[in-house]
Amino acid sequence: MARPDYRLITAVVAPLLIWPWLPPWDSAYLKGGTASAIILLTLISIAEEVLFRGFLQGGLLSRDRFKHRTAGFSNANWLTSVAFASAHLWQHPLTLAPGYFAVSLVLGYFRERYRGILVPVLLHCYYNLGLLFFAA
Repeated sequence: MARPDYRLITAVVAPLLIWPWLPPWDSAYLKGGTASAIILLTLISIAEEVLFRGFLQGGLLSRDRFKHRTAGFSNANWLTSVAFASAHLWQHPLTLAPGYFAVSLVLGYFRERYRGILVPVLLHCYYNLGLLFFAA
């Protein structure tokens, strides 16, 4: 029997404790209706994970110097997380950048742990939909 991945369980449960304290998300996502918002946020999550965890982090991991770990994360993950947080600044306030950076480190960690982007895609979808429906 497989051992449970407690880090993944934590990545799923922790947002439930955080979402109620976050500012509400932009209601513009709901203008087309709930189903449209779910589809849009799911597609955005998939696209971002393919771009950031698939191409960028995956490409960086193919170089030895980016495989080196600092504070438990690969240099590829650190650099990808800077890019991910920076990419969100065009639409979100600078004060949210640390949150995007932290989430990106988590997604990048699971990209490397599971050697692919499926788990980060699922987590990203979960995080976005959770923000949409559960943030204050």
